[in-house]
Amino acid sequence: MTEDELKRDIIVKQYDVALATRNFEIELFWKRSLFFWGFIASAFVGYATLEQAKSPLAIAIACFGFICSFAWTLVNRGSKRWQENWEIIVSEIEENVTGALFNKRRIKANKPLWLSASNFSVSKIAIALSDFTVIIWFSFLIHYLINLYPKILHISSSEITVLAILGTIAFAMIMYHFGKSSD
Repeated sequence: MTEDELKRDIIVKQYDVALATRNFEIELFWKRSLFFWGFIASAFVGYATLEQAKSPLAIAIACFGFICSFAWTLVNRGSKRWQENWEIIVSEIEENVTGALFNKRRIKANKPLWLSASNFSVSKIAIALSDFTVIIWFSFLIHYLINLYPKILHISSSEITVLAILGTIAFAMIMYHFGKSSD
């Protein structure tokens, strides 16, 4: 084997490892999310049940849900960082192996907006959802405090409802704006 063939072989192996690791990071992203979804969904059920029963344990479940959601959003960001790291490595090596595959972007044909493909990042949207879940749990904690100290914190349930709806709409608009894929 010549020196050039050996170098080419090493580059191809590096590319294969980098691509496999990138794909593995994507797989881990979703596996980690499923792990957290299990805890968070259980916490939602427990919180709703205990809140309906007016149990003081509801606050403990809300704290658990908040921490699980906060951990989920941090883990999502770490997973996204490693995915992007391996995508950069793949794009640096790919020119010598396959040509520019990851670096090429095709522009979709102009189609109506409704039900058409769009340039959203699945992982960015998942990160935004985990952020929103943190906000929901934080809202439960605030709601619990408002109910605990009604004379100190003067806010009606209709004001809370309006704030929740406006906050949800604002968050959806932010998610739509910042959830796009990078080119």
